[in-house]
Amino acid sequence: MGSLDGIKVLDLTHYVAGPYCTLLLADAGADVIKLEPLSGDIIREFPSTFDGESRLFLGLNRNKRSIAVNLKHEEGKKIVLEMCKQIDVFVEGYRPGVIESLGLGPDHLLESNPRMIYLSISAFGQSGPLKSRRGIDPIVQTYSGIPAEQGSGGNPQLVQGHFIDYFTGSLSSTAVSMALFSRERSGFGQFIDSSLLGGAVSLQQGRLTWASEKEDLQNVKDPLTDRIARIYNTLDGHIYLYMDVERFWKNACMVLELKELSENNNWKNFRDRHDAREKIIPIVQKTLLKKTADFWIEKFDKAEVPCAKVRLPSQLHEDEQMQEMSYLSEVVHKKYGKLKMIAPSVKFSRTPSSVRTAPPILAEHTDEILAEFGLSESEILNLREQGVLLPQT
Repeated sequence: MGSLDGIKVLDLTHYVAGPYCTLLLADAGADVIKLEPLSGDIIREFPSTFDGESRLFLGLNRNKRSIAVNLKHEEGKKIVLEMCKQIDVFVEGYRPGVIESLGLGPDHLLESNPRMIYLSISAFGQSGPLKSRRGIDPIVQTYSGIPAEQGSGGNPQLVQGHFIDYFTGSLSSTAVSMALFSRERSGFGQFIDSSLLGGAVSLQQGRLTWASEKEDLQNVKDPLTDRIARIYNTLDGHIYLYMDVERFWKNACMVLELKELSENNNWKNFRDRHDAREKIIPIVQKTLLKKTADFWIEKFDKAEVPCAKVRLPSQLHEDEQMQEMSYLSEVVHKKYGKLKMIAPSVKFSRTPSSVRTAPPILAEHTDEILAEFGLSESEILNLREQGVLLPQT
């Protein structure tokens, strides 16, 4: 039994942030109904090294049921309006104003179902001059200044991997859980406004604090993006070495056999070493190039200096620590057979999240879902004939 067993979620999201939010809810036991356009979620067809639907779609949509509905058709809208009277959570990911144009805005739906949690995930939020602007992870990253702090002082660099999307999805699922807990006390649902911009600035809490009466705004920046702790080359690969803070400096210098660093009185504290990084980094790098990555990892581990070898993400599938922590799971897909996936990463002792079903085929559960909401076989057939639903395959 998961933490959210019995909670019914209608998911009208696409791309990454919304589907990741509803994935977390589904893993926790919620019944997530993924309502897609007749063409399907756009990320089904994203470029991928897998000869099928994209890894991105498959990784974000397990434990969900799929129904495809034409929301531009009045009968399609009626279906959703009826479903919304019986659900606990409604999640949408359109630009502000679009969902209202479909007659599915929060004011209307919360009036018909006051216990509903209504979550909107957008790029820049539901108000302000940019509310209608199109935005995806790289756009919002750029707007929020994140690339300017990457690249170790060189050209701006995006952080790859949809990390703003994933973090916003995490914040959003937490918000839904909070709202459900609040409903237990008050009996009422509420509207939640979540955005990629909110996620991007939340990630920079420790970077964007400004003592406005004490310093100039230009001084508000992260001084540690270009530092001694970094990825270094070795004889046969790369390692990340965390050696510049007080706790690890002397031990690292001992492993590297660089007494001239540890005994330099000008570099006795973290700030002094940071200021001298242009002198220190080349010395460290020259030494690390003499031995293999595995050699250095063993040495630094014994000296309790944090370090790690740069690996490929795919290596995690055969990683002992991943297996021991049960971070890997497997499901059987109707088209693709066994899919090895990342399992829920937070472990509960009493109400565990779990991987139960494979990512759905487009519209796979249409008849099943509509029957649960009271539609007869003849009514479903009529909707197919009107082009509201996909033809049965």
